Amino acid sequence: MQRTTKIAAAAAAAALVASVATSCSSSKTTAGGGSSTGTTTVNPADTISFNYATTGVVNPSTKKGGTLILGGTQDLDSVDPVNQYYAYSWNFSRYYARTLMTYKVGAPGSPSTSLVPGLAAAAPTVSSDGKTWTVQIRSGLKFSNGEDITSKDVKYAIERSYALDTVNPAGPEYFSSILTDGTYPGPYKDKAADHLGLTGVDTPDDTTLVFHLVAPYGDFPYVLTLPQTAPVPIDVDSTPKTGGLNYTGATVVSSGPYMISSYTAGKDIELSRNPNWSAASDPVDPALPDKISVKTDWDPNQLDAAILAGTVDAEYDGGGLQTADVAKALENPTQKKYTDNPAANATRYVTIDQDVAPFDNIHCRKAVAYALNKVDLINARGGSIAGAKEANSMLPPGVPGHTDANAYPTGADNKGDLTTAKSELAACGKPNGFSTGIITANAGKGPGFATALQNALARVGITTQITQVEGSKYYSQNLQRPDVMKQKDLGLGAAGWGPDWPTGFGFFSQITDGRLLSATSSGSNYGRLNDPKVNSLLDQMKAATTAAQTAALSTQVDNQVMSDAVYIPYGYDTLLLARGKNVTNYYITNAYNGEVDLAALGTTVGSS
Repeated sequence: MQRTTKIAAAAAAAALVASVATSCSSSKTTAGGGSSTGTTTVNPADTISFNYATTGVVNPSTKKGGTLILGGTQDLDSVDPVNQYYAYSWNFSRYYARTLMTYKVGAPGSPSTSLVPGLAAAAPTVSSDGKTWTVQIRSGLKFSNGEDITSKDVKYAIERSYALDTVNPAGPEYFSSILTDGTYPGPYKDKAADHLGLTGVDTPDDTTLVFHLVAPYGDFPYVLTLPQTAPVPIDVDSTPKTGGLNYTGATVVSSGPYMISSYTAGKDIELSRNPNWSAASDPVDPALPDKISVKTDWDPNQLDAAILAGTVDAEYDGGGLQTADVAKALENPTQKKYTDNPAANATRYVTIDQDVAPFDNIHCRKAVAYALNKVDLINARGGSIAGAKEANSMLPPGVPGHTDANAYPTGADNKGDLTTAKSELAACGKPNGFSTGIITANAGKGPGFATALQNALARVGITTQITQVEGSKYYSQNLQRPDVMKQKDLGLGAAGWGPDWPTGFGFFSQITDGRLLSATSSGSNYGRLNDPKVNSLLDQMKAATTAAQTAALSTQVDNQVMSDAVYIPYGYDTLLLARGKNVTNYYITNAYNGEVDLAALGTTVGSS
């Protein structure tokens, strides 16, 4: 049985590799990010219409030059790719951090999740037992500082993801759970002279990486899209002034088409062309603008106005128009044609930290679940058009295995089942309610969410105090820090999660695997869930040999997670995104949960 499972898993992995190879050979990407589809051409003027970017490329162009103007209401969660976990940060970091594998550029809709080689020269190959993967990287590549990029720089970057106590307190933790040598301490504690002591990855020469897995894992090519596979020069990171926690801002050495020319935390990011990048070595990135300028501290409503006025080309952090601006834009034909309404493949939920009393009692958690007013929570996010649509389960509709099972019905009007909520309070020994804290981001739609949650819970005697924090630090310095949550009595938080790639494992593993928890970090498992049943199902999902098996296991995980009542979903994301009049090659990518594909963008201003 064990041998059969391994061979079948290898076959499933080989099927994914084959699909990557087909995608690589059949797709032709133009310099402007548009896929070649025969001789059909589109008049750019015809693309300036409502919702065009959800299925097509708005204002297609191959013109290079000019400065692309982007805006946002929050900074990157980290400039260092190893510690990034926001979807918009992954999207943005492709400008300066090339990963081993990546997603097709120039392909709106479902094709946008097609895997293609990035830093890799071709799709990875897998051994017959499914436990050894080999990747060849392109030869002749250079960093922005002129140094050669080798397989050792990629291995070193992956090693940095193990350094949870320093550079990676908040990023993904896939490699440590997938590769052999899971106890590797990271390069800063590595006793090897070259700091390359991770035995789970071999580098037999300067262009080859060999990955050794503890078990077959068919999704492994998706893991190679993580920013943690973008190379880091060992000598730069080994120097105290430029390495470790100081590897940020303009200190980050680029492997992509752009480099960080200046960075002010919480305010702005400026990118310029990487002089050592060449289009010949990178068939994926069109790299149209000469410069990219990002102001990250916009007032949300002022940013909406600037994009619709055309002075900003696009929003880089993917939040969409604010509630007050949605109706105005949709009622104004001149503005409406510059908007799109994608369904983002992400779930909005209330996260409950079960280590913060009294949420160690499941009945207190269930009381919150039944008391939710989903209508008010959705309206606080902008309503069903530009906020969310009602959710009853964690797994979003775009991931196979989704069902609409409802573990905690909130009444026919979805405004709360207060009778059942009070019964749960009695069962947890708090018949008159209790007090706890709510934490949320201080901008965008966070404050409205917190107020709506506060009002809903007050109806059953649960009193709350709201704490607002800066958005880019919301997760890394708060939700992911169990000491902070307990010290400040923050039992409840706002969270949103989309799949790291389009499978159930890509959605659930980082937010539910209790084996990734530590005393000092919750990672992305904000509820600190450690359910043996969930952990076992995740292991079965890794070894699944067919998409149908993975989907069925995904449903089981969803049902079990809901029964634990640490995550209470209320909505599946919807957005109303605005685009500027000067931006080119604008379309929505499914690879980053309904955001604009930043890598494809250009501008008509100053281009030729």
